[in-house]
Formats: sequence, structure tokens, C-alpha cells
Amino acid sequence: MALEINTRTDGTSLTLDLSGELSTLEAKDFDAAFLDAAKGMKEALLDFSQVRYISSAGLRSLFLAKKAMMRQGGDLKVLDPTPEVMDVFKATRYDNIVTIVQREESGEAPAFYPLRPVQRMMVDTHFQKAESIMMNTGALIRMDDSVDMERLAAALNDLMSAYDIFRTRFVFHPETGDICQRFDGKVDKVYVETLSDEAFEQRKQEIRKPYEIIDHPLYRIYLIKTSTAQYLYADFYHAIVDGTAIVVIFWRELEKRYVSGTKSRRQPPSYAAYILEEAGIPKEELEEGHTYWRNELRGFEERRHLPPRDVEGVAAWTKNEIEIPMQVDMPKHFFKGRDFTENTFFMAASMLALAKTAGVRESVMSWVHNGRAQLSEMRLLGIMLEQFPIRWDFEENISVGQFLQGLEERVNRSMKYRKSLDIVYGEGLEDDCATFILQKGSMGRRGSMKFGDTVATIVEMPENEISAAENTLDIEMNAHDDGTYSLVLNYDASRYSEEAMRRFADTVEKMIHGLMEDGCMTGDLLK
Repeated sequence: MALEINTRTDGTSLTLDLSGELSTLEAKDFDAAFLDAAKGMKEALLDFSQVRYISSAGLRSLFLAKKAMMRQGGDLKVLDPTPEVMDVFKATRYDNIVTIVQREESGEAPAFYPLRPVQRMMVDTHFQKAESIMMNTGALIRMDDSVDMERLAAALNDLMSAYDIFRTRFVFHPETGDICQRFDGKVDKVYVETLSDEAFEQRKQEIRKPYEIIDHPLYRIYLIKTSTAQYLYADFYHAIVDGTAIVVIFWRELEKRYVSGTKSRRQPPSYAAYILEEAGIPKEELEEGHTYWRNELRGFEERRHLPPRDVEGVAAWTKNEIEIPMQVDMPKHFFKGRDFTENTFFMAASMLALAKTAGVRESVMSWVHNGRAQLSEMRLLGIMLEQFPIRWDFEENISVGQFLQGLEERVNRSMKYRKSLDIVYGEGLEDDCATFILQKGSMGRRGSMKFGDTVATIVEMPENEISAAENTLDIEMNAHDDGTYSLVLNYDASRYSEEAMRRFADTVEKMIHGLMEDGCMTGDLLK
């Protein structure tokens, strides 16, 4: 055998000393040795100081080992790779996928901050899909011709200097090798650019590219004038900022500074300080929530809780997306005075549709919330959104009113345990769950926003076809400003055909109509 493997353990820490080559034949031996030795471990250290060669099969083995450790809440690190192996890592970008620790002397360390659990989940997904732009979140916005672009530039620069999220840089910790973040990056000033139509089109292509996230700025902001219009392009790497932060906080603060024409004297809350506070929560305080989330995801199975697949023989995880208008005549004040919110209503329709198409009397899925549950968080510019697992047993035939009220109560109860969601991300408990999100107005795919006495119009948004979670099916209900609704389905085309997704959308629409009838029973909807 061209690869020698020696294992040793220290408590829940496993070390594998490797010597030789990790090619196709040896990869199978490595897989078997690692999976057997890593059971129950929280840390796996792979000493690569004596590994002379690694093939694509070996790289795949490292990726599978990393996933195995993640599923059991552990970490994997590659120690001291040889120059030959390090060249392969860099050429294939695996130095961004696995954590590499090298014995190097480091100078005075800057302040390092851990990634929040949702950040780590997004970053891991980014590296698995390195060529994807699914992490680009923002918009190209056409500003009214009356907007003073130089004044807008001054407002932007004031805003960017005030919020520490613009100084965020993801880096590898020099001692542990873990990806972490610093808040000491340089914030370059924004200037108004005048571009030809051809140069403008070229710029739009450039800013659609994926982010280089290691020690690079994690946003792109431009002010552009062309021969016919003027634009603001604001785009962020999703793992530092969510859509709610962009639309509600960033846009609101920008408008306020532009209208007043003066710098803000109020220091906004620090995202870095929030991260440290959250990271300091004692683990024992999170245990009750961990139990709650494990129960919500108890027994999840793809074949039982997802629509049956109708595609075979297509490359794994092939992205696709469709948007379907919903023929829903929703009364203007339908949700006023109800025991449930608009979000809960459409999530209920999605859960019923999942149960109906799967042919079971149970739904297990996740729903996305903006994460701002306290007043102090409402002004916090950063990534706050969370994915909340939720389940419902439809065995009891109840009225849709009872179902909606009960689901709202479950939503409120789950918010109590939002700080314990680290267990969900860290252990991959919701992998392959369907996910639901309600997008309203300008947070959806089209719309406009007030800016002073003018209207700013969204011209384009990043492709962002696959969600941060790499789910099998993402259900996005868009509530547009004109009172209409559309359903956007991001789905794995290696499992589902477009025809199957259109049938699913039709089922969602039928469930919406059923939920609007107070006397309807859940059992009737699932027949």
C-alpha cells in the first residue's frame, strides 16, 4: 500500500498520521479507516507532512471526511501539507474547502471573531459550490434623474464608515486554521463613475462574479452614470448581510443621510460586539433548545417529507428555478385581526402541499426568519436571518382556523430557542429539508423603493438561484406591492422535472384557497 495510516486519539480528538500517496486506490483505504476511527470524535487532525501526492479521488475523500465530522458536530483540519500537496490544494481551491494549519511563526495577532453558526453554514456551502453566485445578494437600482449623485456618494461613505460590517474580512486563524473574521478591513470610498453604455454592460458582467471571500472586501458598491440614467449598485456577500438588513436598514440609513445632508452623530450598534456576546452564551443555556430542534427534525426522511422524485440519471444537485404567478384574490385586509400572520398563512399552505404531494400526514421543513427579534437588533446591519425547523402532524382532522392558530403558536414558541440553532447548522440536521420564505415588496424579485421625494426602481438582482442552504426544494412566496403573489421554486433538477414543480405550485395554490375558507378541514385538503 502506497499510503500508511497511523491513528491516535486523545479524548474526543483524533489524529491520523499519513505517509505516502493518497490516490484512487489508497482513497478507499483512507475512507474506511477514517470513518471507523472518527465515530464520536469532535476533532479530526490529518497530518499531511509526509504525503507526497494527492489525486482527485483523495480530494473527494477529504471532502467526505469533512462532511462526516460536520454531521457529528466536529471539525477537520489538515496539518502541514507538503509543498507538492499544497500546490494541488491551491490549484483546485481546496485550500478554501478544508481547514489547513501550517507551522508558521505569526506576529502580533489582530482581534479574531468566530463565525456565527449561520455564517459558517453559508461559508461551507460557498466552498462546496465555489463557482456559484448564490451568495450575491443585492440589486442594481436606477435612481431618479433628480438625485444628486455626489451628495449620494457622501451619504454612502458616511454610512459605510459608521457600520463595522463593511470592515469585515474572513481569514484563517493563524493558530487554529479555522475560518474566522476580523473587523479591521479598509473601507474604500465610493466615487461617482461615468461609464459608456458598453462599459456599463461590461461592469454588470464583472459584478455578477462569485466573491473571493478570504481576506477580501465582502461587498460591492458603485455609483454609476451613463448617457441615459444613473444607478446605485449595492451587493453583499450573503454571509455578512441578509436581505432584510439591505432593504430595511441599509436603504433607510442611506436615505436618511442623503435627505439630511449631514453626517450621522449616532453610533450604530456593533455587529462584532453582537457576535462576541452570542459566542459567550454558556452551552448549558442552549441545551433545552438543542433538544427542541432535534425533536422538530426527528425522523425526517427525504422519501417521506419531500415530493417524490421524478428524474433519474441527471448529475447530482443540478440547479433550476421557476416563477409562477399565483391566481389568488386576497382581500386587502385579509390578515388584519387574525390569530396568524401572512408568513404563517403561506407557510401553512406550503406544509400542506408538501404533505399532499408526498402522500403522508406530516410535514417537516424549515422557514426563514430575519432574526431580528429584539429592539436592539432592529438597527443591526449584518447577517441575522435564521432557518427554523418546523413540523406538523396532520393525523388529527382540524379546521384550517385551528391549524393556522396552532402553527402561529408553534412559530412563536420556536423563537424562544433561536440561539440554539447552532446544533441544526453544525450537525446538518436539516440537510435536504424543504425551506420556506416569504418575500415582500422590494425584497422580492421586482419593485421600487421610496428615496426622499423620488422613486428608485430595481432594475436587476443577482441570479442567486440556489439558497444558501443548498436545499432540495426552496419555496419562496413573493408578495408584490401591487397586491399580487408569485411562487418561486428553486429546486434540484436532478430530482425534479419542471412539470413536477408546476404540479407542486398548483397544489400550493389550491391549499391557499382552502386556507381562506374558515370552515374547511385539513383532512379534506389532504384527501
